[in-house]
Amino acid sequence: MKLSTNLRHLLPTALVLASGAAIAQSGVTISGSLDVGVFRDKASMTNLGTIKRSHLQFDGTEDLGGGLTATFKLRQRLDVDTGALEGAGTKPAWHGETTVGLKGGFGALRLGRAVDAIQSNDWAFDAWDNFSRIASPAWDLWHWNYSADPAGGGSGRVANAVFYDSAKFANFSAHLSYSPEKPADAVGTTRAGALVYNDGRTRAMLGAGKNSAGAKETSLGLRSRFADLTLMGMYNVSESAAGSEAKVTTLGATYALGATTLKAGWGSADVDGVKKQRVVSVGANYALSKRTSVYVDVASKRYITDGTKQVYGVGLTHNF
Repeated sequence: MKLSTNLRHLLPTALVLASGAAIAQSGVTISGSLDVGVFRDKASMTNLGTIKRSHLQFDGTEDLGGGLTATFKLRQRLDVDTGALEGAGTKPAWHGETTVGLKGGFGALRLGRAVDAIQSNDWAFDAWDNFSRIASPAWDLWHWNYSADPAGGGSGRVANAVFYDSAKFANFSAHLSYSPEKPADAVGTTRAGALVYNDGRTRAMLGAGKNSAGAKETSLGLRSRFADLTLMGMYNVSESAAGSEAKVTTLGATYALGATTLKAGWGSADVDGVKKQRVVSVGANYALSKRTSVYVDVASKRYITDGTKQVYGVGLTHNF
């Protein structure tokens, strides 16, 4: 079939316009955080390195029409002081998250590797967002006897899994994570769920999970903002497959004072009836801009075996 002269001239333009429309309906965002500081650890050693976390992230979306969107996320953690990937040789290359999914009026569905339903929401109940190795009680104490996925990378992430976050209804949302795979020598599959209430001022969470090794945990969190003051707390119970039970209670507060945010935290871990560890901490964060801040964190940590240790650090964080 022969095309008319006018049609041959218009076809390239139409293809360009169509291509532009397709590009306009999709996009990739690059973001991340770079953190480094000088700190004294519990071994009384001075270090230059990561106090919080540093990461590089790629987020992608494509508008599929009809209110449906395709999504993907790739997130890698790194150490700014050396340039090495965090946990190189012991953790997956894209340790933070590797998922692809769909979202729409039903909520969001993702498949791959990501933080489980509890630990993707419990950060809000710690004054440091469970980020500071120095001062965060959550970092030291939460999930004492529990790993979200002992066979697939450990910690709070689950590999080979399905993740679902519901749309919000009357300020409530449901969050589920489940791996259909049963690893060799496992007693079951890994699954977790969390119900979250958030009206913009008060947030509450109830979560429960069980991993493939048979360990299980339950978390109850509450957070409320009163003008510039925010108070929060978490109660976390984790039980290992062998039957060891850890009861962890943490409390936290933040106070906004212009560009400065003051922080305080307390936490205690009772393991099988023994007070294993206690944390008391304070900190201050000063925002140099919307993306860059400096901070100082100080904590006293009491261990049943090592006595009381004083740790502190100053750091710089840039978000992009």
